[in-house]
Amino acid sequence: MGEQFKKKHISAGLLAHVDAGKTTLSEAMLYESGAKRSLGRVDHGDAFLDTHALERARGITIFSKQAILEAENRSITLVDTPGHVDFGPEAERVMPI
Repeated sequence: MGEQFKKKHISAGLLAHVDAGKTTLSEAMLYESGAKRSLGRVDHGDAFLDTHALERARGITIFSKQAILEAENRSITLVDTPGHVDFGPEAERVMPI
């Protein structure tokens, strides 16, 4: 297979303070790439990456989640992390050294 047809892999972690829009951005990226058919919202409690009942009830990300999306000749692993200071160790846990 020619070099131009090889799929490249990217891993991207989203880190920012609470309420910066990390999960909202993740939802939009998954929707725009076609990985999801509907656009979930944190404030509606239907965000794809916020799967735990406590996350949905509180409207914040508590556990880091990953999702894979395809874009042109790239496969992207997207990691959504919590932004609240109380869950900082969870965000650090998933980032490589």
